[in-house]
Amino acid sequence: MRSFKLLDDYIDAALKNARYEKIDNGTKVYAELRGFPGAWADGKTRDEATKTLRQVLKGWIELQLERGQPLPRLRGVQTPQLESA
Repeated sequence: MRSFKLLDDYIDAALKNARYEKIDNGTKVYAELRGFPGAWADGKTRDEATKTLRQVLKGWIELQLERGQPLPRLRGVQTPQLESA
């Protein structure tokens, strides 16, 4: 199992599990992360949706930390030990 100490590494690992779907007659791409309730984004392209999803996930993680909630475990990834500032 890989151990990730940096938040960006954890986010990169989470984004590998993102699910994408074309919406609005193919004019947009919807992206979501299963296991991260409410973490979704959309964009004109898959890259744009992924960039937005990265920002959404950072905010989602901050909120989890503020609430004292654990981060979801990812297969093959050790969950980082983070603290709210």
